Amino acid sequence: MHDVIVIGGGPSGLNAARNLAERGLDVLILEMKKKIGDHIVCTGIVGSEAFSEFHLSSSPILKEIKQIKWISPNSNSLIYDHPQPFAHVVDRKKFDRNLLADALSKGVSVKCDNRVIDISVNNSHVEIISKREEKSKEKNTARLVLIATGVNYKLHKKLGLGYPKDFLNGVQAELKLANVDCTHVFIGKEVAPGAFAWAVPINGDIVRLGLMTDKSPKEYFGRILKRFYPEGRMILDKNRIQFKAIAQGLVSPTYGERVLTIGEAAGQVKTTTGGGIYFGLLCSDIASRVVDTAFKKGCFSKRILAEYEKLWKRAIQREILVGYYARKFCAKFNDAQLEKMFQVAQNDGVIPLIKEKGNFDWHRELVLTLMRKIPFVQLIKAKLGNK
Repeated sequence: MHDVIVIGGGPSGLNAARNLAERGLDVLILEMKKKIGDHIVCTGIVGSEAFSEFHLSSSPILKEIKQIKWISPNSNSLIYDHPQPFAHVVDRKKFDRNLLADALSKGVSVKCDNRVIDISVNNSHVEIISKREEKSKEKNTARLVLIATGVNYKLHKKLGLGYPKDFLNGVQAELKLANVDCTHVFIGKEVAPGAFAWAVPINGDIVRLGLMTDKSPKEYFGRILKRFYPEGRMILDKNRIQFKAIAQGLVSPTYGERVLTIGEAAGQVKTTTGGGIYFGLLCSDIASRVVDTAFKKGCFSKRILAEYEKLWKRAIQREILVGYYARKFCAKFNDAQLEKMFQVAQNDGVIPLIKEKGNFDWHRELVLTLMRKIPFVQLIKAKLGNK
């Protein structure tokens, strides 16, 4: 009988496991992959402040981000230079394995190649059935379980937990590209309807090219490759395009008897950019504190664990909702209207506003400030008038 079992060995699961082991609890991680950190679909951008906030090692950093070039539907560009690096591109395999090493050093146990196929909650414990490849089933029990399974929601449905109902479709590949000197962000209906595309240099001429969309990601990935990077060549040892669903919107409930969900499994994703690392780490810290309190009280009821959802929603609910509805609204603009918005940004003091209000991990204040600007209000009225 373990104190806590964490299902899923991504950043939020690893961080929660480390925190709980530090508090003296017996923690086991069950991970379906053969090795933690393998086969991750992620651009790997982490805000600079996260490294100090969550005591993260800087060793996985591949490149700093200080400049962004936005590309409009008509291929006009707008460059934003920040006074200092505001984010870093990381090697996600190394990033996750550093978190793993830290968790192991605190006494966390890990079983990889363990796919959880069933879960049941009893009066005294939670029983988990997992299966290893080509091997028999295995049973593990714990007094409490954290579900950190990313965008896999099978366990949520069995336990009556909430899960995201709205998703964007993400796609990414690593290519060899010349002359991509900074992070590029592309907007437009012909590039990434419903969201945006990106090209992020990571090391020499290696670039992560990807996009999010509410349409077919494969089709639009081909379009952006043909239009902007026809010379691009896939990396030989990663000669494949990777796809991922990206959760959008609030999720509830994220707690039940003897169980909590964290990270992407709880919809804790930035709805503006689709990034989940920062919110996952933040909310796994919150989960750790609530679980610690539950163990001190010796009670793991829904009433006690409900505090978790109250706290994480107090921290990021408004961020999720403002980003979600702002993106939904902007997705309604056609390319001509997006081009007008781009011109507003070029000529109406938006760049200084971004420098003043912008924060890589917290977008609500900037989004609301931009939406209050008169030119944006005029565009909104024009859009409504064109319906």
